[in-house]
Amino acid sequence: MTRRHLKVATYNVHGCVGTDRKFALGRTADAIASLEADVVILQEVGDALRRWPAVNQAHDLAEKCRMGYAVGYTMPVGPWGYGNVVLTRGSISEVERFDISVDGKEPRGCLRLDVRVEGVTLQVIGLHLGLGWRERRSQVRQLLAHGGALHGVERGVVIGGDFNDFGIGATRILERKKFVDAAQARRDLRATFPSRLPVLRLDRLYSRGDVTVTGYNVVRSKLTRIASDHLPVVAEYEVT
Repeated sequence: MTRRHLKVATYNVHGCVGTDRKFALGRTADAIASLEADVVILQEVGDALRRWPAVNQAHDLAEKCRMGYAVGYTMPVGPWGYGNVVLTRGSISEVERFDISVDGKEPRGCLRLDVRVEGVTLQVIGLHLGLGWRERRSQVRQLLAHGGALHGVERGVVIGGDFNDFGIGATRILERKKFVDAAQARRDLRATFPSRLPVLRLDRLYSRGDVTVTGYNVVRSKLTRIASDHLPVVAEYEVT
C-alpha cells in the first residue's frame, strides 16, 4: 500500500489586498509559496468590489507559484469571478462546484476535486461559509445532505476554508460526523483572524477517511501578517 506525507494549507487571501490596504498579488504569491504545501485551498480570490486592476488572480497566483489550479467562483465579478480556488503541485481531476448559498445572504459556494500527488489521490474540498450562525448551520447541512459535497464521503478527504465559525457552531456538526479538526488533533487552537492580532480561529482543516494528521501550524510570519487579514494554516497528513 502506497503511503505519502502531504502538506495541505488553507488561506483566505482577501483578494490579494494586505493589511496595509495595498493590492499586491506578487506578495500574496510569495506568502503562498512560503507554505511549501502540496495543496493550497484559497478563499476570496478575485476583486469583489472592482477596486483594483482587472487581473486573473487565480491564474496569476498559480503561475507565480508554479502550481496547477481549479476555480469555484461564487460571484460573477469582472471577466473571471470571485470565490474559491485550489492550487496544487499535483494533477487535478473530477472538479465539481456546489452552490451552498442561503436566500438573502451573500452567494457562497464549495469546490470539490481530486488531486493526485506523489502517487496517491486525495479528495479536496474548499469552501467559505457565511457570516451568520444560522446561515453556516444551513450550509453545513447542505454539504452533508444527499447530493451535497460531503454526502457519503468515505475515502481520504481534506476540507479547508474560512468557516467563519467560533465557539459552539456549525463546525460541531462536522465533528459529530467524525471529521477530524487538524488543530484539535495536534492540540494547537491558535487563532487566525485578524492576522495582525489574531483572536478568532476562523480558518480550519478537517479530514476523514484514509488520512492521518501528523502536523499542524498557524503560519504567523512578517509576510503573512501583512499579506492578508487572515493567517494561513498548514496541516501535514499521511495519505494512503
